[in-house]
Amino acid sequence: SSGINAEYGYQKTVANTKTSIYAIAIVLGAVGFLSLMWSIVSEAFSSVSPSNVFKMALKKIKNDARATAILGDTIKGFGDTHSRTRKRLEHQVYEVAGTDYLRVNFHVEGNKRHGVVLVDLKNTKKGWKTRYIIVKLEGFPPGKITIEDNRHETDCEDLPEVDYSDIAFEEDQEK
Repeated sequence: SSGINAEYGYQKTVANTKTSIYAIAIVLGAVGFLSLMWSIVSEAFSSVSPSNVFKMALKKIKNDARATAILGDTIKGFGDTHSRTRKRLEHQVYEVAGTDYLRVNFHVEGNKRHGVVLVDLKNTKKGWKTRYIIVKLEGFPPGKITIEDNRHETDCEDLPEVDYSDIAFEEDQEK
């Protein structure tokens, strides 16, 4: 009778162990799936995703009088010219001195000319800000159209403020 109870206890332990292992596997799978979904959703709805930067920059280019005069009235934008669908955007996230940046490059084409657009954003204390949007014209004559250039503002925001009140300048010493 005690042998039957011992074997029943052993079988119960094996069954509980299997159940625990299955539960752990299900929990780990759910965590993996949720983290994957989070990254996809955050990329899709983030204001700084490469596709959203592309849309913002293309809209500004289409609304710029110089760009429409040089490129033409019908401006379209697209990603990598070597991919089949031309939807793949070349982008790079990089960090300088602890600050995050995002660079996105894509192509534009009008009925007169075409070029490559360079867009750079900086993650400041107040959120992501556009550093510049520049269209590098391809073909002859070479040139560029600066749609927006905020580097003087965005790059100076993080500099420490310097007090120059105790510095004597040459004009002050002559008096």
